[in-house]
Amino acid sequence: MPVQSNNVLDDPILLDGNDSFVGGQVSSTRANLVPDNAYAEGKNIDLDEFGNAVTRRGAALTTGYLVWETTSSNWEAEGQLWNGLTAPIKGVAYFDTGAAERLVLSDGGTTLKTSTESGDFTVVSGSSIAAGATVEFAQLVNRLYYADGDGALRYLDSSAANQTITANKVTSIEITEKGLGYTSVPTITFTGSNTTPAAATAVLGYGGKVVSATVDTAGSGYSTTAPPTIAIHNAPSGGTHAEGVVHLSQTPLKPKLLVSANSRLFATSADASIPDDTIYVSDILDGESWDLIGNSIRVGGGDGDPIVALTPWYGYNMLVFKELSIWVIEADPSLSVADWTIKLINNRTGCVAARTVQQVGSDVLFLSRDGVRSIKTIEAGAQTDVSLPVSTPVNDLIGRINQAQISKCCAVYWRNRYLLSVPLDSSTNPNRVLCYHLLAKSWTGHWSGWEPRDWVITAFGGKLRMNFGDQRGQLYTWDDYTAEDSTTADTYKDGATAYESYIKSRAYRYGETWGDKIGYSVQFNLENIHSTAITSNLYYYKDLSDSAQTLASSVSLTADTNLIREGYNLLPKGRFNQIQFKVQADEGRLALHSIETSAFGQPIKPER
Repeated sequence: MPVQSNNVLDDPILLDGNDSFVGGQVSSTRANLVPDNAYAEGKNIDLDEFGNAVTRRGAALTTGYLVWETTSSNWEAEGQLWNGLTAPIKGVAYFDTGAAERLVLSDGGTTLKTSTESGDFTVVSGSSIAAGATVEFAQLVNRLYYADGDGALRYLDSSAANQTITANKVTSIEITEKGLGYTSVPTITFTGSNTTPAAATAVLGYGGKVVSATVDTAGSGYSTTAPPTIAIHNAPSGGTHAEGVVHLSQTPLKPKLLVSANSRLFATSADASIPDDTIYVSDILDGESWDLIGNSIRVGGGDGDPIVALTPWYGYNMLVFKELSIWVIEADPSLSVADWTIKLINNRTGCVAARTVQQVGSDVLFLSRDGVRSIKTIEAGAQTDVSLPVSTPVNDLIGRINQAQISKCCAVYWRNRYLLSVPLDSSTNPNRVLCYHLLAKSWTGHWSGWEPRDWVITAFGGKLRMNFGDQRGQLYTWDDYTAEDSTTADTYKDGATAYESYIKSRAYRYGETWGDKIGYSVQFNLENIHSTAITSNLYYYKDLSDSAQTLASSVSLTADTNLIREGYNLLPKGRFNQIQFKVQADEGRLALHSIETSAFGQPIKPER
């Protein structure tokens, strides 16, 4: 029978390792099948521009003035720490009117809160939302509209004062009798109480008939219970008077989804009397004026699949996500809403969480039942019926999402990263962030310590920042903007709390699938550019075991502008077929450039 050689010195030496980690985390397969440039698991790991695995930056409690006014002389002053809330943040928006910038948020109470120059948040007087409701915001011109799926559509004006939409306007005139014999354009007069009177012009057709009427001034303040009437005058002798009916604007009942695009607002309704596949569209540049009949669209009407999310796409297109299908509305502004084209993109997958939909250039990423998907990938696979989720490399993490709480997932696209907040396992709220690096086209792993319920991009004073409001009622700003040579140990803390980071390598088999090996050496190439030493712990795992064995503990990595090479003898570690390594730091910036490892092969030799 075959026997293996035991003479180490005459066995061939084999090499393996990672010279890059750009392939990110691939945990959906066995560690020995992970690609050469990837790793098995990363916690709080990001990728730098060279493909090195580095600890993610920390998120600091938001500081600085959260209101900026053009007349303020102390905008640049820093150090104001906002008064954190205690309830989960259910929605947050950046409101920029040109004259002032501020944050507006909902913490699950019955009112909105807005930031002040002192850093505190104050109640928006007159605001009203359903307790515990998730609030959606959309800015159109200098107004921030909000909807909670229960009450009426409202907005904040440029001073952040709450306004209720009560000013009903004339949206159209329906000609019910065309009349006959008009030789000149007749005048149209309106009757009915109003705040601002409306005005309209008749349009004559063949035979002196009034074929239509154009609304010149919409007016305001008309009553929906006693709508205005019109008189079309100046019918000639022997002719007949034309007649018409006035249609007033009405905001959608219980608006739920709310999106600003193409100079209009788009909304869905949570009212039980409204089909859940209906989209309402406001007038151009006017979020108060809605024609609920003429400017409404049903998408996939009658299929029993409610609309989950809306998002603008390239050009004038609007993507419509249901749970089991995806559609696109070609919202051509040169056409009336009734003439817009609706096309089906896919009838096999859809979106399960509205806030996970993010436009990424000409692509859109979103969370479906089987993972994170891409519109471009879906379109490319439409002809072949082959399309895999973008999240396939981390299907194990996707499979751990608590399905009962999946609607709470939310995402943001920021500086070439798609950050997805998810509730894993039995958590009832998001407790991990999964990071997809768009340039590397890989997942960096899972981030702990963050619990985002909503994300918001701000530009206070022209400074772009990514922020999130969390389950604990705190607002954080991600410190990814500080230059590398200006970072400190505090840059790698969430608030004042340090967090661990680690990378667990793929399983190294040294190019030999079969047969045992005897380890010879391993070298970790790391860096520490900070003055504070980083304490690292090193572990190894033999033959896909989950049991970590200590290679070295409390390794102090002092500041060095060059690579720090940490090498270790593997000869005492015994035989193995494959081996993994884990590099862990309890706090601070861990930066792993490469792993180099060698072993003696143990070839199978035939028996003489």
